[in-house]
Amino acid sequence: MNPAYTGLVDILALMRERAAEEVCPRCRRNLRNCELAMLRDDDPQYTLQVTCALCRVSFVIVVQVRDRSEEETQVADPGPPPAPPISGEEMLELHERLRDHQGSLTDLFKQ
Repeated sequence: MNPAYTGLVDILALMRERAAEEVCPRCRRNLRNCELAMLRDDDPQYTLQVTCALCRVSFVIVVQVRDRSEEETQVADPGPPPAPPISGEEMLELHERLRDHQGSLTDLFKQ
């Protein structure tokens, strides 16, 4: 682990805590007593190997740690609201235009 970062977060201890809330992808049982091994430390991104204590399946996870103190001080611009979903009528209209169109794709977009 990066020595400069160990004072802030012990990623293995943090993941051991979180494991109690997760389930094994194979046996679907709680990962409370799983084994954790650090495969790669690219602070603030970590690659860990998790081994289920019950069925012994191993899998790899990648964890990205954010500094919440910086996050709270920054006010993000929410930007424009997302566009509404495409309606069934719009899909039908698009299908009909494509089906009946004679010409290039550029001509279609000019309309």
